[in-house]
Amino acid sequence: MLTLQTRGVGETVLTELPDVVVFLFGLVTQLGDQWFFFVAFTSLYWLCWPRLSERPRRVAASFVGLALASLALVTALKVGFALPRPPTASVASAPAWPAPLSDLFVSFTTDDGFGFPSGHALGTTVVYGAAAVVLDVWDRRRRTIAAAAIVATVSLSRVVIGVHYAVDVVVGILVGLLFLKVVFAVAAVDDVPGHFDPARLFGIGAAIAALALAIALVTGAPHHAESTAAALGGSLGGYLGWTRLGDHESLPTLDPSVALVSFVVAGGLWVAVDALDAPILVTVLATGAVVAFILVAPQLQLRLTGEAPAQSAD
Repeated sequence: MLTLQTRGVGETVLTELPDVVVFLFGLVTQLGDQWFFFVAFTSLYWLCWPRLSERPRRVAASFVGLALASLALVTALKVGFALPRPPTASVASAPAWPAPLSDLFVSFTTDDGFGFPSGHALGTTVVYGAAAVVLDVWDRRRRTIAAAAIVATVSLSRVVIGVHYAVDVVVGILVGLLFLKVVFAVAAVDDVPGHFDPARLFGIGAAIAALALAIALVTGAPHHAESTAAALGGSLGGYLGWTRLGDHESLPTLDPSVALVSFVVAGGLWVAVDALDAPILVTVLATGAVVAFILVAPQLQLRLTGEAPAQSAD
C-alpha cells in the first residue's frame, strides 16, 4: 500500500541507472529550470527574433511573466502541502569523472525543499504550453507536439534523477494546464488573439507571489520564502518596466556587446542575491531591478545612441 509520505514511483530510480544516463536526464531537466528561462527569455526580448512571432517583445515579456507566476504558484503549493522529496533528492555520489563533469552531475541530480507538486513539471507545462499557442514558427499542431514532448521529457527526468515521485510531476502537469487555462481567460488581449497582456501576467504573478511569501513566512520555510521573494520582486519589476514603455516593438535590438555586458550585470546580481541568502526585502528589490532593467534596456540603448525607433503595429 502506498502512503502519502513516499507517494510511490520515483524513490530509487537514481540508484538503478548508469551514471551517464542519469547525467543526460540531468541535462534535460535544465530545460525547465529558472536559470534556463532567464537566459532564454532575456535573449528573446533583447534580440527580438521576428521569425518566432510578429510581436517578439510582447511574447518574450509574456514568457517572463508566466515563468515568475508559475514559480510563485508552485512555491505556494509546495509550502502548503509540505511533502518531502524522495530520500535520494539531496544526495548524489559523484562519479569518477573529471572535476567539472562530476560537479555538474551532483548539481544536476540533486534538489532540496518540499517536493509536491513538481515545479519543473508545472513550469514547463505553463511556458511551453503557452509557446505552442503564441509563437508563429511552424504550425499549431507541430508546436503542440513539440511542447508536449518537452514537458513529458522534463517531467520524466525529474523522476529518473530521483528528485520527485511520479505523482509530483503528474499533478504538476495538471495544475500547469489548469493555470494556463486561467491565465488565457484573464490575461488575453483582444487586439491579438491568442496573446497575453504582459502587464496582467506580471500583476497575477505579484499577487500569487505575495500570498506565497506570506504562507512561507508563517510556516517557517526560509528556502521557499527566498523563491517567492524573487518571484514577487521580479513580477513587480516586470510590471513597472513594461508599463513604462510605449511602443515596445519599435525599440531596437540590443547591440551584441551591450547585451553581453547587460546580461552579465543582470544575471550576476540575481545569482549574487541567491547565493548570499539576502534578506527578503533585498531580494525583492534586487530581482525587481533586474527584471525591470531587462525590459527597459532597449529603451536605454535608444536614448544613449539617439537611434530612431522602428515602425511597429504594436
